[in-house]
Amino acid sequence: MLALLGLLGGGMVSLLVVNTTLASNSIEITNLKQANAQQLGRVQELRQEVATGRSAAVIEQEAWRLGMRPDPRMAFLNLRTGATVVERSPYPIFQVMPGAKR
Repeated sequence: MLALLGLLGGGMVSLLVVNTTLASNSIEITNLKQANAQQLGRVQELRQEVATGRSAAVIEQEAWRLGMRPDPRMAFLNLRTGATVVERSPYPIFQVMPGAKR
């Protein structure tokens, strides 16, 4: 009889340990899912920022801010001879793109 009570007691303790471990892991999984959702949101923000930064208008504005200006000369490379021909551009040097800020 004592052995039976010992077995039942041991089984109950084992079930308690398993139940506690499962509950602990469940909480950890929930926390990791929340952290993952936050990180996915940040990834989306960064992707949007990169897409915005790749637009021609943003690149042009940043280049202008850094002091980059269009070259008034156009250079052409003759692939057959390897000669470089430099000409004056028929277009205005500092042509402003619509919507560009200076």
